[in-house]
This record gives sequence, structure tokens and C-alpha cells, in this order.
Amino acid sequence: MQKFLKGLLFITVVQFSLIAQTGYQDLMNQGDQALNKRPPDIMTARLKYLEARDLEKNNPEAYIKIAITFIYSKDERSANYNLDEGLKLFGEGGSNMKAIFTYYKGMVKEFVPPDTKDTVKIKKHFLEAISFYLKSLEYLEVPSFTWNNFEFSKVNVYNDAGRVYMMINDADNAKKYFNMCLAELGNNTQNSYYSISHFGLAQINKYLGLTDSALINFNKVLEIDPSNLTALSDLYGLYFDAGDYENGFIVVDRIDSMTTLKYNDLIGRKDASKDSLQYVANILYNTKMEKGHLKFNSKLYDESLKYYAEAYPFKKNKKLVELIRKMSILSDMAKKGWMPCVKDAKFVTNGNEYFFYSPSELKINQDSSITATLKSIITADVDLNMVNVFQPEPDATAPDKIDKVLNSKYGSNEYNWTVVCGKSTYTQNFEKKFDPSGKETTKPAGAKSVEKTAVNESFELDLLKYLCRAAGI
Repeated sequence: MQKFLKGLLFITVVQFSLIAQTGYQDLMNQGDQALNKRPPDIMTARLKYLEARDLEKNNPEAYIKIAITFIYSKDERSANYNLDEGLKLFGEGGSNMKAIFTYYKGMVKEFVPPDTKDTVKIKKHFLEAISFYLKSLEYLEVPSFTWNNFEFSKVNVYNDAGRVYMMINDADNAKKYFNMCLAELGNNTQNSYYSISHFGLAQINKYLGLTDSALINFNKVLEIDPSNLTALSDLYGLYFDAGDYENGFIVVDRIDSMTTLKYNDLIGRKDASKDSLQYVANILYNTKMEKGHLKFNSKLYDESLKYYAEAYPFKKNKKLVELIRKMSILSDMAKKGWMPCVKDAKFVTNGNEYFFYSPSELKINQDSSITATLKSIITADVDLNMVNVFQPEPDATAPDKIDKVLNSKYGSNEYNWTVVCGKSTYTQNFEKKFDPSGKETTKPAGAKSVEKTAVNESFELDLLKYLCRAAGI
């Protein structure tokens, strides 16, 4: 009988243990499901993890999961409290789980920023994050330890240290730890931290003005992940800032081709969301506009207009129509050798008359006067000072096609002036007028030389000053 009771007691204890384990794991799974929702259901997850912890107070997993919910809530104190409670489960010396707990102490510091604008305190806060990350390696008992589908090793810790050093603008230490991460990886280029570390190095080298090094790092990322849109965009920015429009065009054309395939795929799918389609369309719009700008900067004006026109269907908008009309005029004038006359980075204007000059016809005479030929375009409602429109809202009233816009014609005037720099008087040697078809409509008086005076704050005075600057006087 006594043996029977002992056996029954043993079975009962085992059953209760199994029930507790099953209940614990179910609660942890329910917490994970709530935390993995988009957006995460943080309160439900936390409650499930707390219930699980109460069932098994010696299981460290629940303490970390509870802390994670407080990291989401930006509650540093509560996150650290739960991690510290979990650390009490471990004694002195090394332990893989102790390493994980210490690592998460670093995550609390990194992802719960301090409530201050004091840069010294901010830097100190993030240096503490790095300290916890590196300290965690002291407790690690194996080269690599996997917990909760997370592989923990020197690789990720060095990468994290590099990232946080980059956040506090410590370029030297950031580069040091990114390179240490890469050294640990060796030839393992397929590990995600290989691309991440090279991307970090690329950003730092770009910031430091080390263009060649940044190019190497960006291309290392793209060797592994050719469709990395962020790396491609940053690489394009690097080429653009360096004035390398040829290579910049190659990169942005690559983005365009890649995005076009994605857009065509979405168009052909019935389940494609409107937001996804619009997002990809926005990228296509921007890439085609960039291609237009690059060709314009390279003085390939017809090609630039072609890409502006390609951009239009992805964001039909009246402001974009105005922009294309503007670029059409600028392209035509630049192609013919006319350059804008500007003041404070804007066109010199007289109402809707915008002025250009011909550098090839700007001459300094023996008496130090200058002779210049000016041309003005009468644009009606086109604002040549309009800034580029990258993110206009779609407009149902905008035209479906812009062929007529690209072929628009405008009236123009042409003037030839002789100017003495420093004086407000000048000689208008002739004036010619042309209608939108290009037919000359000049009146006889326009062919006569006329002495004129530019009054203060007039467009004529702005033109006189600009021509003298252009002549280097």
C-alpha cells in the first residue's frame, strides 16, 4: 500500500509538472503570436508572458520576453527590472543565457533613447549600450549560441557595436567594429551581417568623403543583394554628388528597370493592393525624373525631355505638366546655347518674360564696355522659377497625354545691348520680336539704336548687373 501511494504521488507530481509545462509553453506561444502581429499587440503579449513566468519562475525565457514588451513601450526601467530579475537565476561565471540577458541590456539602452537633448548624456547612454553588447561576449561559453531563432556570436555583437558607434558619430570605432565583424565572417559572404557591415562602412566612408572606399563597400553589398534598393539609391547619390552623371545614370537606370518589372507584376495581379501599386509608381516616377535631370545636366536635352515625359503617367498632375513645360523651354534654350540671366538664384523677369543671354556673343570692347545679346521667352502661365515636383498628388483633371505640352511654342524677344559696367545707362542696339510660330514681327523702330536708363529695382538694372558679372567685370 505504501509503495502504491508513493507511486501515485510520483505520477501526480509528474502530471502536474506536465500540465505546468504545457500551460507555460501555450502562454509563451500566445504571447509570441500577439507580439508578432502588425502592429504588435504589446499588452496582450506582456500579460501572456507574465502568466507564463508565474507558472515557471525559474525559466529565464519569460523574463526576456517581458523585457522585450517594455522595449517596445520605451520603458527602460521596467525592461531592465525584468532582465535583472532573470539574471538572478544565474550564478557567477559564464552562461550562454546569461550572455543573452546581458546582450538585451544593451538593446534596452540602444532602442530606448534618453529623454534629453544633452549630447553628452546621449553619447554616454549609447556607450552603455555598447558596453553591455561587448560584456555579453564574456559570458558566452560557445562560439555561437542560438536562442529564439536568434544566432548569438561575435559576428552580430561586433556589428551592433559598429552600428551604435555610427549613431554617435564615432567613425573610427564604428569602422573598427564593422571590420572586426567582417574578419569573423571571413569568406562567409552569405551571412546577412556581411552586407550589413559593408553597408555601414559605405555610409561612414561616404560621410567622411572617402568616395572610392564608399563605392567599394556599396558594390560589395550589391554583389550579394543586387536588388537592394537602399544601397542602389545611396550609390546613385554618391555618383550624383561627385558629378559622375554617367555612372549615376547606370545606377538609376538599374533601379528603374528593377522597379518596372515589379510594377508590371503588380499590374497583372488581381490581389495587388492600391497602396503597393502607388508606392512602386512613386519610385518609378522619381527614377524617371532623375534620369531626366541627369541627361539635362549632361546637356542631352532631347533625352532629358523623353524621361520627363515617361515619368508623367505615373503621377498625372497639373503641376507636373507645368514642370514639363518649364523643362521643355529650358531644354530648347540650352540646346541653342542660351543661358539664364539670374538674380538670387531666380530668373530675371519682366512679368511673364524670362531673360537669357548668349555666352558666345558676350564681348568686352576696347573701351571696356560690353556688348551682349539677350533673348526673352514670353511663357504665358509657365513659371520658369518653379521648383521640381517630386511628390505631387495625383490629379484627375490633368491631361492623359502631354504630346501637345512637349510641342508648345512661345513668343520671344531678342535684344542687343552695349553696357558700361557701373552705369545705369546703356545702348539698345536693336530689338527683335517673334510670335510663337517663330515668325518675326519686329516693327521698324526696333532696328534703331536707342539710349536707355535703367531705374532702381528694375529688371533692366538686374540685367545690367548680371551681364557685367557674366563678363567678369
